[in-house]
Amino acid sequence: MFHFHKGDTVEVTKPKTTTTTNFYYPATVVRPPSKRKNLVFLEYLTLFAPSEESQPPKHLRENVNVASVRPKLPHQLNSWFKVGDAVDAYRQTHNAWCPGTVSDILENSNYLVAFHDDDSAAVDHCNLRLHRNWVHGNWVPPLPDKEQHPVMVTEPENLRFKIKYSRKPLKESKFKKGETVEVRSDDEGYKGAWFIATVVDIIGKDRFLVEYRDLTTDDGTQDLKEETHARFIRPCPSQLAFVASFKQFQEVDAWYNDGWWEGVVLQVLNSRECFVSFIDNDVLRCENSKLRPHQDWVNGRWDMPSKKSSELTKKFGDVMSKAKNITGNKLIFKCQKPCELAKKPTDVMSRTTNTGSKFVLHFCKGAKVEVRSDEEGYQGAWYTALIVNSLQNGKYLVEYLTLKTDDLTEQLKEAADASDIRPYPPDINHRHHFTPREWVDAWYNDGWWVGQVSTVLRGFKYRVYFSTTKEELEFDHCHLRPHQEWIDGRWVLASSG
Repeated sequence: MFHFHKGDTVEVTKPKTTTTTNFYYPATVVRPPSKRKNLVFLEYLTLFAPSEESQPPKHLRENVNVASVRPKLPHQLNSWFKVGDAVDAYRQTHNAWCPGTVSDILENSNYLVAFHDDDSAAVDHCNLRLHRNWVHGNWVPPLPDKEQHPVMVTEPENLRFKIKYSRKPLKESKFKKGETVEVRSDDEGYKGAWFIATVVDIIGKDRFLVEYRDLTTDDGTQDLKEETHARFIRPCPSQLAFVASFKQFQEVDAWYNDGWWEGVVLQVLNSRECFVSFIDNDVLRCENSKLRPHQDWVNGRWDMPSKKSSELTKKFGDVMSKAKNITGNKLIFKCQKPCELAKKPTDVMSRTTNTGSKFVLHFCKGAKVEVRSDEEGYQGAWYTALIVNSLQNGKYLVEYLTLKTDDLTEQLKEAADASDIRPYPPDINHRHHFTPREWVDAWYNDGWWVGQVSTVLRGFKYRVYFSTTKEELEFDHCHLRPHQEWIDGRWVLASSG
């Protein structure tokens, strides 16, 4: 059994009353298990024992089987999550970490998380972490750089071992129980799609019982389990650096219908969307947050696919030649319901015109932008909006995504000068600390405010100074982004100092 010391911070796995989903409750070891009993005496950090109203609440204490106790998951900085990620969300309603799946990316550093009890909620970035299981003394998936929590194992005294050697060593199974994998479907209409699953049992030679994370039985009451051959199973692809944008003809995997589908970027629409064509020549409009660079599992390792256009043309049929003929509004894509039909590229894009010495930006209807405020006390703030229409005299009618009218009944709309509008900046993967005097944008009062880091605090917190208001405020890491300037038709990172 795992040996815990008095005072160790741990997590206790408990199933919810209505489902078999495990919740993770933080606790502290009060008394380690003895050699005769597999019980750990714990004090919960977020649960309280019943008490009379006149008495102050006391933390709940109880004996828990050591099998339900695991080390505290080390803190990992996740600067972003993508749709389909398995996560734990800390929910105040349960006072515990609740497993779920990211189903959408919202504004204000929030994510929509779907939980296993068919419930869903918007969760702040700071209350999310990647989901990991504790299997045989290791975290699955492993921590970055293969960091693993040190584990001590105690053995009873005077225990004698009898070891038998067989002539032929047992062949190690390709996949282990509890391992998270991806399983390829061979069903009609789903061929080529990879679904996330967990290995439940090893049935025989190269055959495994898997339980899907996002697929349920026909009646929807429980997660789908099925037996499959090892040739349809592969490890989860290795994590790659965050990709803010994709290139035309790049091979990608798209998250669609609860699985990853292999495709190729047919056309880049803007900094956040592109058209993706799949092997069956269907074309979908996809957000970059639902895409990942494609990797092939070859001879026990992950390889990036070849970029030769001849191989892509062979793999995706005649879609490559069709893509080269995209002109104006003539291209019509074949899409399957319920996906949105491909629109004209100019419907949602902004375009930049070079007039010799100056770039003039023209925004199209539906383009996502940021609008600068010139009101007293709000200088230096940028607010996210959509272009509603083009007006005369270089003005646009915009609809703010985070600002409402005075009666709070609808989103605020107003006319804005083109000089106060810029494209929505690309996302930047920022895993490391911000440094003193570094320029940042801070999310505050429904907008992004330009400031400088004045002090780096503990726990990925910072104090930021705003010169426009002469204020200094404290922010979490997840509420900051590197400051970028829109200069001559391109984004430029601001320097420190």
